[in-house]
Amino acid sequence: MSARNLFFGLALATSQGVLAQALPEFDLKATYAYNFAVLTQWPPATRASFNFCVYGDDGVAEAMRRLQGKSVHGRSVAVARLGALTAIRDCDLLYVGRDEAPSLPHIAALLGDAPVLTVTDATQPQPVAVVIVPEGRRLAFEIDVERSRRAGLKPSAALLGLARNLRQPLN
Repeated sequence: MSARNLFFGLALATSQGVLAQALPEFDLKATYAYNFAVLTQWPPATRASFNFCVYGDDGVAEAMRRLQGKSVHGRSVAVARLGALTAIRDCDLLYVGRDEAPSLPHIAALLGDAPVLTVTDATQPQPVAVVIVPEGRRLAFEIDVERSRRAGLKPSAALLGLARNLRQPLN
């Protein structure tokens, strides 16, 4: 799928149009995460698979399982529901559910500058690259460009243009 088509699909999902109203919230969050991965430039891969990990949100984990077998930057998507933080450096994208938000500072410390795109739906400011936030009856997202850069990741101009807000780093 071309970047233009992905951009169009993400734009539809973030609009107040039919798609945003038709998909369940968990599916929207999984779709957003997939598009975040596709619309981000990554350092050279060391694994054959592109690993989506979910910590603390069973609904999003189930929705992300539907991504298995898709491709991100030429790598096949694998999805894992994490019960512990021991394998988080094996993730390319780590989605942390709002119930696990208190763990985010610890997760950020464990990851350091590892090339892992961190995503959450926790509402208060968090030490992550992307925050999915409710905006009326739809979902929007904010990007912490500096945190992404420190992880060696570069969100595309298209992704940055869709963000509701470009967040300033917490530290």
